[in-house]
Amino acid sequence: MGAEAAPPVAAAVVGVGALGRHHARLLAATPGARLAAVVDSDLARAREIAAGLGVPALASCEELPADVRAISVAVPTSLHHRLVMPLLRRGLHVLVEKPMAASLAEAREMAAAAASAGLVLHVGHVERFNPVLRAMEELDIRPRFIEAQRLAPFTYRALDVSVVMDLMIHDLDIVMELAGAPLAHLDASGVPVLGRRVDLASARLSFENGCVANVTASRVSFEPLRKTRVFGEHAFVSLDFSTRRAFVVTAAPGFELASLTSADAERIPPKASFREFIAQGLLETREIDMQEANPLALELAAFIAEVRGERPAVGAARGPAAGRDAAPRGVDAAAGLRAMEVAEAVTAAIAARRWS
Repeated sequence: MGAEAAPPVAAAVVGVGALGRHHARLLAATPGARLAAVVDSDLARAREIAAGLGVPALASCEELPADVRAISVAVPTSLHHRLVMPLLRRGLHVLVEKPMAASLAEAREMAAAAASAGLVLHVGHVERFNPVLRAMEELDIRPRFIEAQRLAPFTYRALDVSVVMDLMIHDLDIVMELAGAPLAHLDASGVPVLGRRVDLASARLSFENGCVANVTASRVSFEPLRKTRVFGEHAFVSLDFSTRRAFVVTAAPGFELASLTSADAERIPPKASFREFIAQGLLETREIDMQEANPLALELAAFIAEVRGERPAVGAARGPAAGRDAAPRGVDAAAGLRAMEVAEAVTAAIAARRWS
């Protein structure tokens, strides 16, 4: 007879608002996990979510059942440190939403506490689990230029942090991952529009390997947009994180990118578009459709897998071509800290720019 399968990990969700309720729903269906409770300071809301999942509703973490081993924390950023530190001291593994904490000092204290206790601490950079990034890994493109735009209509969610920590941090994490080299220089600007914190920001990052990235984030846009364009030596990729589609353009055999001169004007139609280059057979395209995956479900599965000792997480040292295994791995505290460090540098650059 084979060895018995390990029992499911008893897990709970703290904060079941707009995002946390999805954590609870998906965690209840995550292989290897058993949802044991949901926690929210608004007990009525906790009871509403708990009733649909058949678990207890609790008003505080002090009421958590003794067998709970893993916690998903989806509360406002300002509360991350205050809630996560006692959970770590209790010996619980934690997945905390991004940004990791309200300040770099708090994030470092959380990371140190988890490391000292040998506990799993994942950070919810859910875009790492978006399947369009898998296309980049498969193509093995070395980026020369990256353009990332993340625009959203205004909501009252996350007004306790700037748009840099709220939205741009997703793309800062992705850009650092794709660039595959240390950051050499950055410049940034931004302004508050409706709230007291910056609502619209733009940053330019230069890396030691020559790669350059322009990153824009807004939470006062009329229409949502989540796109990243990556230009490499031999290919161009447009990644749409909303539709989960990747559009790849490569040179056809016999044609070399970045090779056209004025002498080629006779064989290229005036005002030629990409479509005309494709029609002439100079460029080849393919579209990758990866609609089937749920990034948040994958993120929770990766968290539970590491808690069970089945899969290690990835850290900040991971390169763009690494980790091409079947299932994505969780984002550990080192990667969460790196994203926060770059976000804080962007915030400082914005603060240093004086508007006349």
